[in-house]
Amino acid sequence: MKRIEDILVQCIEDIQAGKASLGDCLERHPAMRRQLEPLLRIALSIQEPPDIKPSNAFKTRTRGYLIEHIRAGKAAERTGRAGFWSNVRRGWKTVWLKPLATAAALMLVVLASVAGTTYAAQGSLPGDTLYPVKLGMEQIRRVLTIDDRAGTELELKFAAIRLGEIEALVNRQPDEIGVAVSGYGRNLNLSIERAEHVVSSGGSAGMLEAVALAISGHLSMLDRLEDSVPEPTEDAIWNAEGIAINGHVKTLRALARQNPGRAAEINLETMQGRLERAKAKSEEGAVKEVEIALGQFEELRRFGEELSEIAKGRGDDARTVNELNARATAGQLEILGFIYGRIPEEMKEAVERAMRVSIEGHEQAVEGLQQHGALDDIPEEPPLPDEIPEDVKGRIMKPESQGLGKGQP
Repeated sequence: MKRIEDILVQCIEDIQAGKASLGDCLERHPAMRRQLEPLLRIALSIQEPPDIKPSNAFKTRTRGYLIEHIRAGKAAERTGRAGFWSNVRRGWKTVWLKPLATAAALMLVVLASVAGTTYAAQGSLPGDTLYPVKLGMEQIRRVLTIDDRAGTELELKFAAIRLGEIEALVNRQPDEIGVAVSGYGRNLNLSIERAEHVVSSGGSAGMLEAVALAISGHLSMLDRLEDSVPEPTEDAIWNAEGIAINGHVKTLRALARQNPGRAAEINLETMQGRLERAKAKSEEGAVKEVEIALGQFEELRRFGEELSEIAKGRGDDARTVNELNARATAGQLEILGFIYGRIPEEMKEAVERAMRVSIEGHEQAVEGLQQHGALDDIPEEPPLPDEIPEDVKGRIMKPESQGLGKGQP
């Protein structure tokens, strides 16, 4: 015997395709008519929800109303005029509780009716009939989640669901991957917005750090997907990676205003991941993947310089960020030197460019440390790997960088 969820999906598809009417479907399954009819009517009436979320003003008013109500209730309990307040409470219950109870009962009926549809929609993918139902239930949870901490975690959960959809669509419905990628970007941006609001409302920057670390995990998953998807779908995965990198930058920019040292650490960890990715792909001879990973590294290295600028107004934090950036240079150049020796000639320019960006970051960091007399054991000149030919070193190193810190013009 077929499950009602399967029958429901088939009926919806037939009705939307014009192959059957609502009455036709009900006649096919007379034994399930009482269960099936309300589910069908509700499912067919559901459209993909608009992007609705409560405004900050609404949240503030709601919290205010709740606090006033709690205070009023406590004050009523403390008063000695028991008879008066007893009548008030009795009247309030009569006026408000009965309609509320009725509304709650109706809500339970509706929820019971849509339970089958919701259950069937959980595993749906873009392009499936019940996918709008899945998004609709997510929207309901979004609107009902007023707390920004919980809202941040909820959007990260939804973003992870979108990544799972991307993976599932690769072999089933590759033409729909763009829908999941777009949804991933939307969920990621909403998680960042809510984490930023936690901080602007006086909370800690921990939620921003959590988002940044989650994005690092997203990049690792997308790397695995990139290695396994057919060539026609690679562009969609690269688009998702671009969204993740942009989200990473946006999140760490906000985190840097609170804790630039931690933002720099996370950024360097992500940069290292991009270089390790480029190194692994260079050993496989995957030229395109090397180029993409190097481009991501360059973007993040330049962003590291921006983090240093943000930290300048925070005293010792600038020294911390500059020291982190400077000490990372040697390891970065070592990996780039390894890649340089294993890629075809036409790709070497891309590696040289990545080296140049790493050296520029080193120069800025050293200059900042020198201004504070805090260079310590950090070398003034960037340590280029021995395997790099001398003529290449000459192209990479700017003339002024070769005399950096020595008083030369």
